[in-house]
Amino acid sequence: MAGKPTPRFTVTNLDQWGRLVKSWATDLDYISQPYELQPPRENWVNDTWPGTNGSRPAPETVPAGNPDHPRDWCLPPSNVVLSKEDGGTVPSQYAAILSVEEFKKRLDAAKVLYTLPEKYTHVFIVQGKETTMFLRLPPKDTLQSSEDDLLNGAAYALPPFYAALYNSFPTPPTDQAGIMQLHADRIGEYTLNTCN
Repeated sequence: MAGKPTPRFTVTNLDQWGRLVKSWATDLDYISQPYELQPPRENWVNDTWPGTNGSRPAPETVPAGNPDHPRDWCLPPSNVVLSKEDGGTVPSQYAAILSVEEFKKRLDAAKVLYTLPEKYTHVFIVQGKETTMFLRLPPKDTLQSSEDDLLNGAAYALPPFYAALYNSFPTPPTDQAGIMQLHADRIGEYTLNTCN
């Protein structure tokens, strides 16, 4: 009998998910603003760019959580305090725990197309500060289940935009050593991409 791949949180329209994450991270409305008016801010953050190509940030700053025009996809106020080993606290830009229902409500309001496994009951959302790095570790069971899936022939899924970008999907390895190296590379890349 064939195994069943580990269920994961997946998003079909990654661009819309990316717009929602950018909105949550900046408190600016990337959801409602067309791409040609993005980013929805008035200033360059990385001011080392001379801006000689005529591309400037969009002229209007649009706060996502404007109380006069509430948006159902906005996050609630931060509700988590992060403690240090010595008993002190660490400042966090943002941290909140949502029920799955609260999380889904926000995804639906932003028109994000997703699949969320039934095993989840809560979603922890955290944003670091420039001076505090958050290193997100994958759950042990999920990591090991993913290894089992790959070693038993489950297809290594890459987001569809890779095929559009490179005109084809890369061919993943099929031998055990190659599979385990690919898995380590992807776990390492994912962890680096989410910790800064």
